[in-house]
Amino acid sequence: MKSLSVGSSKFTVDNVPDLCPICNFHVQPLSCFAHTSGRRLQIVFRCVRQECDCLFFAYYRGEHVQNVGMQYHFIEFKPKSFISKNLNAEIRAISPNFEQIYNQALHAESLGLNHIVGPGYRKALEFLIKDYLIGLFKEQEEKIKKMFLGNCIKELINNENIKLCAERAVWLGNDETHYTRTWEDKDISHMKELIELTIYWISSEVITKRYLEEMN
Repeated sequence: MKSLSVGSSKFTVDNVPDLCPICNFHVQPLSCFAHTSGRRLQIVFRCVRQECDCLFFAYYRGEHVQNVGMQYHFIEFKPKSFISKNLNAEIRAISPNFEQIYNQALHAESLGLNHIVGPGYRKALEFLIKDYLIGLFKEQEEKIKKMFLGNCIKELINNENIKLCAERAVWLGNDETHYTRTWEDKDISHMKELIELTIYWISSEVITKRYLEEMN
């Protein structure tokens, strides 16, 4: 816990911001104003970067500790700017819709909309895999569009690295859309990691193929 001075008041908090949620630069923001209501603490900070100079709120919840007094635990910052993920040219060429859907899910996650994030990433993955397969098997485009995603991966993907990572990402994505979970020890972070691996292996395949064709 740390002591934080705001005007003439002092608070014991577990987190003093060192990052501006507006410009996403590491700074030591100035504390401008504090307001307490019951166990809630709200503090207004100002970013010290001249290019930003924005105000933001830090929200805390208090807990009374015997012989110590009130201690405040950090909850969140508001507002927070959203930084979209820039995908490499290979993935954008394969599936422009994937980048758009993935970033919408990423934005929802940044806003704390946890119950809709998983289905968003699951949809993004479906567009990536199906667009990737349509690029490989153009004559089967209509069939691929109508197939279940799991069947697409199992029956049409030959690259084992892509298949294994995408398959597991789908398992976790399905967990996010169902009432009960199969993979209790896995969450959104693991799903995103598997999607990142899928992106990596698809990109590697495309880039390798290009060099082999150019330098035959």
